[in-house]
Amino acid sequence: MSATVAIRQIRSATGHWSELALRCPACSGEMGLLITTAERAQDKVACAACTYVMRRIDGIWRAMRPGRASLLSEPLSSYEAVRKAEGRWSNDAEFYLSLPFKDTTGRFAEQWRIRARSFRFMTRKLLPICVRKAGKERLRIIDIGSGNCWMSYRLSLAGHLPVAADLSVNPLDGLGAGRHYGNADEPDFPRFQAEMDRLPFTAGQFDVAIFNASFHYARDYEAALRETLRVLRPGGAILIADSPTYSKEADGEAMKREKSDEFLRRYGTDRGNMGGQEYLTPETLARLEKTGIRWRRYSPWRGWRWALRPFLARIAGRRKPSRFHIYLGTANAEATEAQ
Repeated sequence: MSATVAIRQIRSATGHWSELALRCPACSGEMGLLITTAERAQDKVACAACTYVMRRIDGIWRAMRPGRASLLSEPLSSYEAVRKAEGRWSNDAEFYLSLPFKDTTGRFAEQWRIRARSFRFMTRKLLPICVRKAGKERLRIIDIGSGNCWMSYRLSLAGHLPVAADLSVNPLDGLGAGRHYGNADEPDFPRFQAEMDRLPFTAGQFDVAIFNASFHYARDYEAALRETLRVLRPGGAILIADSPTYSKEADGEAMKREKSDEFLRRYGTDRGNMGGQEYLTPETLARLEKTGIRWRRYSPWRGWRWALRPFLARIAGRRKPSRFHIYLGTANAEATEAQ
């Protein structure tokens, strides 16, 4: 059975979101409830406190502050141009429905192998912790920097209630790719074009926030985390997965210079990462604890080839390579260790 047929048969047997409480991106006022059931699908929601109107276009809620989409269009276009040149997407629905377990294009098979290992670790080890703490099986999850929405799709199939949020509405590499997971207008999860530090939701709605290979795109880590904590319920958790970590800032800065030079040489632009900070260090994570977060770090086994990377880099006289840990952050008690 193909993945396309499978999604049509499976869908999400546990159902969809029924409602979300919205927050105005312009004035931060409450906008009331967004009803997301098929029987009461909406195309726009107006703010009672100002003139802002949040609209659903091509199945995606446009929830940016006035003027921000235009301001970010140039760096976003450069980023998407690099992604297109690299061959990061496909015209085949099977590509999206197979992620993260298989890259049907074969172009980034190793990277998707890493993503799959991280996803398995999160779903088998860390989300059960969140389920126990929340006291319910179906977690409300905000997928921040969701990209083509594969994570939201997988979480939906597992019975959770995800919401996908990203800047890009690109139909191949952004929120528009959500059309593959159900149908173009009503996949099994809502999609919002929004910034990490300005989420269009009232406080305390989500059990878990996941940054899947996306946190390093934030321009301001502290602002992104404070906004994430705002939308989490008390006792909620933050998961940061597959953002590059370096033991020293000098190695991270060297990586940024190398990537910038390569992008400029190959694609004519050095804006392939949206101006984000691009990496983490232990010192960075320690500084971020002033937001009230306590971190627990996990390092899933990724195979011998991955484990030998630091040794091989040292022999070749190159900088230390990045590590891809998973960080579980909690806002009150100490992070619980996975069993």
